[in-house]
Amino acid sequence: MTVHSSRRVPTIGLLGLVTLFGSVGLAGVGTAAATPEAAPVAAPETAGERAGVKTVYFDMFYQQKVAPKRIFLTASSGPYLKRLDWSDWGSRRASATGRYISDCASCPPPAKRSATVRFSKRTFCADEKVRTYRRAVVTVSEPDEGGEKTTFRLPMGCPKG
Repeated sequence: MTVHSSRRVPTIGLLGLVTLFGSVGLAGVGTAAATPEAAPVAAPETAGERAGVKTVYFDMFYQQKVAPKRIFLTASSGPYLKRLDWSDWGSRRASATGRYISDCASCPPPAKRSATVRFSKRTFCADEKVRTYRRAVVTVSEPDEGGEKTTFRLPMGCPKG
């Protein structure tokens, strides 16, 4: 079956083709992409990072920290983690050992405990062009006085834009 239409189909003509192919051909002239030996080679992933994409932790003020030595749990004079010594930072899962400090006036004792931090579920933050973790679990050596919990989670992930 043949369908005929009274509408005219626009064409670009010979001059348009020469202009189109001429501009495409000149697009690579004088650039590194024009020579095959200048093509970039992807670096192998090392320590869980991909070709220059760093892995960071976003603190409560959304500042990027690479393998932070200290993590504050509240904005003013509350408990915090310090002396964090990280293993496998940048990989799919990272962990640290350090100290949980709870020495503020209103914090329940004990003031100092050992702590383990585990980051997992790594993701890419497109707006910041970095990787971060979506899950963090902190385990302290003993609960707060009068409490039973030794494990808690930290808020994690990419900043909300």
